[in-house]
Amino acid sequence: MKAEVSLYLDTRRALKDGTYPLKLHVYFTAKMERWYKTDYKLSNEQFEQSYLAAKPRGELKELKIELDAIIQKAAELAKDLGDSFTFEKFERKMFRTKASANNVIDHFAAYVKVLDKNEQIGTASSYNCSINSITAYLSEGKKNPVTYIPFTALSAEVLNKYEQWMISKNSSKTTVGIYMRNLRAIFNKAIAAGDISPELYPFKTYKIPNGKNVKKALETPDLNALYIADATDSFMLKARDFWFFSYQCNGMNFRDIAELRFKDIHDTYFSFLRHKTKNTTKEDPTPIVVPLTSYIKDFIKKYANEKGKPNDYLFPIFQTGMSAKERHRVNQNFIRFVNQHMQKLVDQLGLSFKLGTMVARHSFTTQATRTMGLEFAQEALGHTTMNTTQNYWKGFENDAKKSMAEKLMEFTVAKPTVTQEAV
Repeated sequence: MKAEVSLYLDTRRALKDGTYPLKLHVYFTAKMERWYKTDYKLSNEQFEQSYLAAKPRGELKELKIELDAIIQKAAELAKDLGDSFTFEKFERKMFRTKASANNVIDHFAAYVKVLDKNEQIGTASSYNCSINSITAYLSEGKKNPVTYIPFTALSAEVLNKYEQWMISKNSSKTTVGIYMRNLRAIFNKAIAAGDISPELYPFKTYKIPNGKNVKKALETPDLNALYIADATDSFMLKARDFWFFSYQCNGMNFRDIAELRFKDIHDTYFSFLRHKTKNTTKEDPTPIVVPLTSYIKDFIKKYANEKGKPNDYLFPIFQTGMSAKERHRVNQNFIRFVNQHMQKLVDQLGLSFKLGTMVARHSFTTQATRTMGLEFAQEALGHTTMNTTQNYWKGFENDAKKSMAEKLMEFTVAKPTVTQEAV
């Protein structure tokens, strides 16, 4: 099956000069058809005596040649795409110029649109930060910021210099790694689309730095101190309640807490799909199941909306009708609220560590892995592969090894003393 193409004069509403916009109609299935604007504006007479005429004359003959060229290009693309036709592929080939196909900035912009459409707002923001940073580096010392970055300009040598520039601007290697992985993805997409040659791929030589992401997990004494501490205000109490809710619910990400709906709650458990991965895994994602403990039941009773339909949000964080960008903004603000007030509680107790929402997930990981093992942690955290869980656990394993080494000697009552005779 292939898409069908035709030119269509949109006579629903005349323009000020009495002409009508000419559009390219692309039909794939009954539910997959689109109309694209062209640069042409014609009267009914011009359209009939040029494109629809068998032997047009004069200027209309030249017009027919131009319009036929549009149809020929569109038809050839539709034929080449065949059963793998998508409008994204068609649009990229049909409308993008050669210069745009080789422009890294345009490739980033196109992919950000896809991410926005998929409501992956956080990832879209990350890609925007990446290309903005690369553009800033290449624009340094120039009168105007660059607007065209050919893939050929980003060699391994240039990427090494960019990395050093980032470090000089006090960016961490973790941030550099994120930006470079985003750039690598753009290179891979451009190669897969046939826009650039695989020979331009710089990541065979350039190695992306791996920043050491120091994960902080709280041990039992600190968890207990935070849990029983007197919260000095209602904001601090609310922040602590949500932090420990995340901790007990498999280190549940705060975005997933905000996304919970009434239909997710069952008699003895609730279940959810991770927002981070539900749109990125090829296979159907497996729901994460959390048992309804007495603490979780009390928390839901305290903070959930009183009534709601199955598809309504459980907690009053998001509101029905919010756009994806609004939900992202509200979620970031709520995380900031919890982080700020949990840090106030830490400072109030005279403790020295930094405490944010991710520490709840890290603390759960530590407890779950030590107690139940990596396989249990993998399922509870919603990781699709054991490798992900093992990499996640690497940030804690040295402390775990030390703790285990100390536990090996817990059978001793007192340290043996060395007597003078023994000496």
